[in-house]
Amino acid sequence: MKKIFAIIFACTVAILCFPSQQADATENSSFSVKAILPDNQASSVTYFDLQMKPKQKQALKVEITNHSKEKITVNCIANTAITNEMGYVDYSIPNTKPDKTLKYPFADIAKESASEVTLEPNETKTWTVTIQMPAENYDGIILGGLHFKEKKAEDKEKDADKNDVQIKNEYAYVIGVKLTEKTTVVKPELELNQIKPATRNYRNVVEMNLQNTKATLVGGLAVDAKIYKQGSDEVLHEAKRTDLSMAPNSNFNYSVDWENKELKPGKYKLHLVAKNADDKWEWTEEFTISSDEAKKANKVALGLEKDYTWMYITGGVLLLLLIITATYFIGRRTAKKKHDAE
Repeated sequence: MKKIFAIIFACTVAILCFPSQQADATENSSFSVKAILPDNQASSVTYFDLQMKPKQKQALKVEITNHSKEKITVNCIANTAITNEMGYVDYSIPNTKPDKTLKYPFADIAKESASEVTLEPNETKTWTVTIQMPAENYDGIILGGLHFKEKKAEDKEKDADKNDVQIKNEYAYVIGVKLTEKTTVVKPELELNQIKPATRNYRNVVEMNLQNTKATLVGGLAVDAKIYKQGSDEVLHEAKRTDLSMAPNSNFNYSVDWENKELKPGKYKLHLVAKNADDKWEWTEEFTISSDEAKKANKVALGLEKDYTWMYITGGVLLLLLIITATYFIGRRTAKKKHDAE
């Protein structure tokens, strides 16, 4: 059996909205990172919250300290903030495809001094990322994260027994970066895009794409999605979630679980409400699941509960026809015997 890699990411800072400025080494982590906050820090928070100007160029500095007794290498990268498929702001994913409304991805205006830093035992080095702001005035925020993860030696994996299940702990740290030019508050605007059947973790779902089209963070978001058969008021499936968040100019697929049922072709209706403390959005949209879409999803999904209703109906009809036929012939035979006896 081939070696199975179960990768456990233990993040020691909260990254649901804004990651912390300093990530101290845990008992099992070999390094820590610390942001050196500049003079144009806009607030007392511990991440980079910077008041910038058009065309401004600025170097952000982060101290990386090796707390181990061995030489280590740390991978360092500047990522654009996105909304992941769980419905949370995520700063840890590199090379993401930007939302079509995102004009200035953080990764495009940030240039790292190095993609990795090597440290001797107990050594501290300063890593730098240079920000180049756009030339035009910018409303709202540009949001990103500085992601740090220890680089593991490839030969350690090659030496492992191929028949063993290997658990590899990788400790990653993220420092958030929020860039603003104006104090103007930008209100979020959410849009509902494509609605489609899909499979997620081998379970049938219907996904609806939610998009934040403005350069502002959406926090404390509650979403309630109800799906009906077209023409019916009975809720077929529903998904409620709270405390979601969305990055500026980003989108994600919110899913309604089909509860281990087969997807059936037909016309459906979605009623979706998304709201936070200040705003509310509501949509009612009709959509269709085609035979090909249902067949494709059902083929991938595992543990589906089969619907045998049609078999029971067919069996019942056949049984009824059999009884009627048998009754008819028995009646005819009885009548014939009676006629012959006379």
